[in-house]
Amino acid sequence: MKIEPLPLGFGAEVKDFEVQQGRNPQDVADLQAAYSEWNLLIFRNCGLLAPERQVEITGWFGKIGANADEQGRPWTVLHNDNANGSAALPFHSDITFFAHPLEGISLHPQALPNIETSTTFVSNAVAWDALSPDLKREVQDLRGRHYYARAAEMGMDWPVLEYWHPVRLEHPKTGRPLLFVTEHHVDRISDVSELRSAELLSDLFATLYAPERRYEHIWHLGDLVIWDNLAIQHARTRESAPSDGVRALQRVAIGQHGFREQLQLAQSRAGARELS
Repeated sequence: MKIEPLPLGFGAEVKDFEVQQGRNPQDVADLQAAYSEWNLLIFRNCGLLAPERQVEITGWFGKIGANADEQGRPWTVLHNDNANGSAALPFHSDITFFAHPLEGISLHPQALPNIETSTTFVSNAVAWDALSPDLKREVQDLRGRHYYARAAEMGMDWPVLEYWHPVRLEHPKTGRPLLFVTEHHVDRISDVSELRSAELLSDLFATLYAPERRYEHIWHLGDLVIWDNLAIQHARTRESAPSDGVRALQRVAIGQHGFREQLQLAQSRAGARELS
Protein backbone atom coordinates (compact mmCIF):
# COMPACT_ATOMS: atom_id res chain seq x y z
CA MET A 1 0.00 0.00 0.00
CA LYS A 2 1.21 3.52 -0.84
CA ILE A 3 -0.07 6.82 0.53
CA GLU A 4 0.69 9.80 -1.72
CA PRO A 5 -0.04 13.27 -0.26
CA LEU A 6 -1.62 15.92 -2.45
CA PRO A 7 0.52 19.05 -3.04
CA LEU A 8 -1.75 21.24 -0.89
CA GLY A 9 -0.74 20.49 2.69
CA PHE A 10 -3.81 18.27 3.14
CA GLY A 11 -5.30 15.20 1.52
CA ALA A 12 -3.66 11.99 0.33
CA GLU A 13 -4.41 9.34 -2.27
CA VAL A 14 -4.28 5.72 -1.14
CA LYS A 15 -2.93 3.30 -3.74
CA ASP A 16 -2.63 -0.47 -3.89
CA PHE A 17 -5.00 -1.15 -1.02
CA GLU A 18 -7.59 -3.91 -1.51
CA VAL A 19 -10.64 -1.82 -0.69
CA GLN A 20 -13.19 -4.61 -1.12
CA GLN A 21 -11.63 -7.02 1.38
CA GLY A 22 -8.42 -5.59 2.85
CA ARG A 23 -8.21 -5.26 6.63
CA ASN A 24 -4.59 -6.09 7.46
CA PRO A 25 -3.94 -4.53 10.89
CA GLN A 26 -0.77 -2.77 9.75
CA ASP A 27 -2.55 -1.30 6.73
CA VAL A 28 -5.38 -0.09 8.96
CA ALA A 29 -2.89 1.51 11.37
CA ASP A 30 -1.10 3.22 8.48
CA LEU A 31 -4.41 4.52 7.12
CA GLN A 32 -5.37 5.85 10.54
CA ALA A 33 -2.02 7.66 10.80
CA ALA A 34 -2.48 9.13 7.31
CA TYR A 35 -5.99 10.28 8.19
CA SER A 36 -4.70 12.06 11.30
CA GLU A 37 -1.96 13.75 9.30
CA TRP A 38 -3.73 14.62 6.03
CA ASN A 39 -7.42 14.63 7.14
CA LEU A 40 -8.70 13.54 3.70
CA LEU A 41 -8.17 10.12 2.11
CA ILE A 42 -8.98 9.27 -1.52
CA PHE A 43 -9.39 5.69 -2.72
CA ARG A 44 -9.94 5.05 -6.44
CA ASN A 45 -11.06 2.07 -8.52
CA CYS A 46 -12.78 0.41 -5.58
CA GLY A 47 -15.65 -1.07 -7.55
CA LEU A 48 -19.12 -0.82 -6.05
CA LEU A 49 -18.86 -1.08 -2.27
CA ALA A 50 -21.59 -2.67 -0.21
CA PRO A 51 -22.77 -0.16 2.40
CA GLU A 52 -21.64 -2.52 5.16
CA ARG A 53 -18.09 -2.44 3.78
CA GLN A 54 -18.13 1.36 3.58
CA VAL A 55 -19.28 1.40 7.21
CA GLU A 56 -16.45 -0.97 8.18
CA ILE A 57 -13.76 1.12 6.50
CA THR A 58 -15.12 4.43 7.78
CA GLY A 59 -15.31 2.97 11.27
CA TRP A 60 -11.53 2.63 11.33
CA PHE A 61 -11.41 6.42 11.78
CA GLY A 62 -14.04 6.93 14.47
CA LYS A 63 -17.35 5.83 15.96
CA ILE A 64 -20.14 5.22 13.45
CA GLY A 65 -23.70 6.13 14.38
CA ALA A 66 -24.24 9.85 13.79
CA ASN A 67 -26.07 9.21 10.52
CA ALA A 68 -28.81 6.67 9.75
CA ASP A 69 -31.48 5.95 7.16
CA GLU A 70 -35.19 5.47 7.91
CA GLN A 71 -34.55 1.83 8.83
CA GLY A 72 -31.87 2.84 11.32
CA ARG A 73 -28.99 1.56 9.18
CA PRO A 74 -25.79 3.65 9.53
CA TRP A 75 -25.75 5.01 5.99
CA THR A 76 -27.82 7.25 3.76
CA VAL A 77 -27.79 8.15 0.06
CA LEU A 78 -27.37 11.78 -0.99
CA HIS A 79 -29.39 12.00 -4.19
CA ASN A 80 -29.81 14.85 -6.67
CA ASP A 81 -33.54 14.30 -6.94
CA ASN A 82 -33.88 16.95 -4.20
CA ALA A 83 -32.21 20.27 -3.38
CA ASN A 84 -29.99 18.78 -0.65
CA GLY A 85 -28.25 16.66 -3.26
CA SER A 86 -28.40 18.90 -6.31
CA ALA A 87 -28.01 22.59 -5.44
CA ALA A 88 -24.66 24.33 -5.28
CA LEU A 89 -23.54 24.59 -1.65
CA PRO A 90 -21.06 27.05 -0.10
CA PHE A 91 -18.12 25.74 1.91
CA HIS A 92 -19.07 24.26 5.26
CA SER A 93 -18.49 21.49 7.76
CA ASP A 94 -21.61 19.47 8.52
CA ILE A 95 -23.93 20.53 11.37
CA THR A 96 -21.59 23.07 12.97
CA PHE A 97 -24.70 24.97 14.15
CA PHE A 98 -24.98 22.31 16.87
CA ALA A 99 -22.69 21.73 19.83
CA HIS A 100 -21.43 18.53 18.22
CA PRO A 101 -20.59 18.70 14.50
CA LEU A 102 -20.00 15.44 12.72
CA GLU A 103 -16.47 14.14 13.29
CA GLY A 104 -16.02 12.70 9.81
CA ILE A 105 -17.78 11.78 6.58
CA SER A 106 -17.30 9.27 3.78
CA LEU A 107 -18.89 9.34 0.32
CA HIS A 108 -19.02 6.62 -2.32
CA PRO A 109 -20.89 7.10 -5.62
CA GLN A 110 -23.59 4.64 -6.59
CA ALA A 111 -24.51 6.54 -9.77
CA LEU A 112 -23.11 9.59 -11.54
CA PRO A 113 -24.39 11.85 -14.32
CA ASN A 114 -22.87 11.95 -17.78
CA ILE A 115 -21.22 15.31 -17.09
CA GLU A 116 -18.47 16.05 -14.56
CA THR A 117 -19.66 16.40 -10.98
CA SER A 118 -17.46 17.20 -8.03
CA THR A 119 -16.98 18.03 -4.37
CA THR A 120 -14.40 20.67 -3.44
CA PHE A 121 -12.39 20.63 -0.21
CA VAL A 122 -10.30 23.07 1.84
CA SER A 123 -8.36 22.57 5.06
CA ASN A 124 -9.09 24.49 8.26
CA ALA A 125 -5.65 23.45 9.54
CA VAL A 126 -3.78 24.73 6.48
CA ALA A 127 -5.80 27.96 6.60
CA TRP A 128 -4.93 28.61 10.25
CA ASP A 129 -1.26 28.13 9.51
CA ALA A 130 -1.55 30.60 6.59
CA LEU A 131 -2.95 33.46 8.70
CA SER A 132 -0.68 36.36 9.56
CA PRO A 133 0.62 36.44 13.17
CA ASP A 134 -1.39 39.62 13.85
CA LEU A 135 -4.64 38.06 12.64
CA LYS A 136 -4.01 34.90 14.65
CA ARG A 137 -3.54 36.98 17.80
CA GLU A 138 -6.72 38.95 17.18
CA VAL A 139 -9.04 35.99 16.63
CA GLN A 140 -7.50 33.23 18.75
CA ASP A 141 -9.82 33.83 21.74
CA LEU A 142 -12.94 34.85 19.80
CA ARG A 143 -15.93 32.77 18.81
CA GLY A 144 -17.96 32.48 15.63
CA ARG A 145 -21.72 32.11 15.43
CA HIS A 146 -22.66 29.09 13.33
CA TYR A 147 -26.22 29.86 12.33
CA TYR A 148 -29.06 28.28 10.36
CA ALA A 149 -32.44 29.98 10.07
CA ARG A 150 -33.77 28.91 6.66
CA ALA A 151 -35.76 25.85 7.68
CA ALA A 152 -39.10 27.63 7.25
CA GLU A 153 -38.26 28.40 3.62
CA MET A 154 -37.96 24.65 3.05
CA GLY A 155 -41.22 23.87 4.83
CA MET A 156 -39.60 22.48 7.99
CA ASP A 157 -40.74 23.36 11.48
CA TRP A 158 -37.31 23.86 13.04
CA PRO A 159 -36.23 26.57 15.45
CA VAL A 160 -33.32 28.83 14.59
CA LEU A 161 -30.19 26.74 15.07
CA GLU A 162 -27.02 28.35 16.33
CA TYR A 163 -23.87 27.55 18.26
CA TRP A 164 -20.82 29.67 19.07
CA HIS A 165 -17.62 27.70 18.37
CA PRO A 166 -14.06 29.00 18.88
CA VAL A 167 -12.61 30.66 15.80
CA ARG A 168 -9.38 28.87 16.68
CA LEU A 169 -10.60 25.36 17.42
CA GLU A 170 -8.06 22.90 18.74
CA HIS A 171 -8.65 19.51 17.17
CA PRO A 172 -9.81 17.20 19.99
CA LYS A 173 -7.64 14.28 18.84
CA THR A 174 -4.55 15.80 17.24
CA GLY A 175 -4.39 19.14 19.05
CA ARG A 176 -3.75 20.93 15.77
CA PRO A 177 -5.27 24.45 15.59
CA LEU A 178 -8.07 24.85 13.06
CA LEU A 179 -9.61 27.98 11.56
CA PHE A 180 -13.20 27.03 12.36
CA VAL A 181 -15.41 29.47 10.44
CA THR A 182 -17.42 28.66 7.32
CA GLU A 183 -18.96 30.83 4.64
CA HIS A 184 -22.19 28.82 4.70
CA HIS A 185 -23.03 29.14 8.38
CA VAL A 186 -20.85 31.69 10.22
CA ASP A 187 -22.26 35.21 10.17
CA ARG A 188 -20.78 36.86 13.28
CA ILE A 189 -17.59 37.01 15.33
CA SER A 190 -17.92 37.60 19.08
CA ASP A 191 -16.58 40.49 21.16
CA VAL A 192 -15.97 42.91 18.29
CA SER A 193 -18.14 45.48 16.52
CA GLU A 194 -20.42 44.41 13.69
CA LEU A 195 -18.15 46.22 11.26
CA ARG A 196 -15.00 44.55 12.58
CA SER A 197 -16.77 41.19 12.55
CA ALA A 198 -17.53 41.59 8.85
CA GLU A 199 -13.94 42.66 8.14
CA LEU A 200 -12.53 39.69 10.03
CA LEU A 201 -14.78 37.21 8.27
CA SER A 202 -13.81 38.66 4.91
CA ASP A 203 -10.11 38.24 5.73
CA LEU A 204 -10.55 34.75 7.17
CA PHE A 205 -12.62 33.55 4.21
CA ALA A 206 -10.07 34.97 1.76
CA THR A 207 -7.41 32.79 3.38
CA LEU A 208 -9.60 29.69 3.71
CA TYR A 209 -10.97 29.68 0.18
CA ALA A 210 -8.03 30.96 -1.84
CA PRO A 211 -8.00 29.05 -5.16
CA GLU A 212 -4.54 27.62 -4.52
CA ARG A 213 -5.78 26.00 -1.27
CA ARG A 214 -8.71 24.10 -2.85
CA TYR A 215 -8.91 20.51 -3.99
CA GLU A 216 -11.76 19.73 -6.38
CA HIS A 217 -12.50 16.03 -6.49
CA ILE A 218 -14.09 15.01 -9.78
CA TRP A 219 -16.20 11.96 -8.98
CA HIS A 220 -15.76 8.65 -10.80
CA LEU A 221 -17.54 5.39 -10.11
CA GLY A 222 -15.39 3.35 -7.75
CA ASP A 223 -14.18 6.33 -5.69
CA LEU A 224 -14.28 6.40 -1.89
CA VAL A 225 -13.44 9.66 -0.11
CA ILE A 226 -13.21 9.96 3.68
CA TRP A 227 -12.51 13.19 5.54
CA ASP A 228 -12.31 14.75 8.98
CA ASN A 229 -15.30 17.09 9.23
CA LEU A 230 -13.61 19.33 11.82
CA ALA A 231 -10.36 19.77 9.89
CA ILE A 232 -11.86 19.87 6.38
CA GLN A 233 -14.65 21.90 4.78
CA HIS A 234 -16.43 20.84 1.61
CA ALA A 235 -18.60 22.51 -1.01
CA ARG A 236 -20.62 21.58 -4.06
CA THR A 237 -19.39 24.34 -6.34
CA ARG A 238 -21.28 22.99 -9.35
CA GLU A 239 -25.03 22.39 -9.37
CA SER A 240 -26.01 18.80 -10.16
CA ALA A 241 -29.39 19.10 -11.87
CA PRO A 242 -31.47 15.89 -12.21
CA SER A 243 -31.72 16.61 -15.94
CA ASP A 244 -27.96 15.93 -16.19
CA GLY A 245 -28.44 12.39 -14.90
CA VAL A 246 -28.55 10.62 -11.56
CA ARG A 247 -26.04 11.64 -8.88
CA ALA A 248 -26.27 9.32 -5.87
CA LEU A 249 -23.56 9.28 -3.20
CA GLN A 250 -23.65 6.72 -0.40
CA ARG A 251 -22.83 8.52 2.86
CA VAL A 252 -21.51 7.26 6.20
CA ALA A 253 -20.84 9.64 9.08
CA ILE A 254 -18.46 9.49 12.04
CA GLY A 255 -19.54 10.95 15.36
CA GLN A 256 -21.09 10.36 18.75
CA HIS A 257 -23.97 12.80 18.17
CA GLY A 258 -26.20 12.94 15.12
CA PHE A 259 -28.37 15.55 13.48
CA ARG A 260 -31.73 14.18 14.59
CA GLU A 261 -30.96 13.92 18.30
CA GLN A 262 -29.46 17.42 18.40
CA LEU A 263 -32.40 18.85 16.45
CA GLN A 264 -34.82 17.24 18.92
CA LEU A 265 -32.89 18.83 21.79
CA ALA A 266 -33.04 22.23 20.09
CA GLN A 267 -36.79 21.82 19.49
CA SER A 268 -37.34 20.89 23.14
CA ARG A 269 -35.43 23.94 24.32
CA ALA A 270 -37.32 26.22 21.92
CA GLY A 271 -40.63 24.79 23.18
CA ALA A 272 -39.59 25.32 26.78
CA ARG A 273 -38.71 28.96 26.06
CA GLU A 274 -42.11 29.53 24.47
CA LEU A 275 -43.85 28.16 27.57
CA SER A 276 -41.78 30.15 30.06
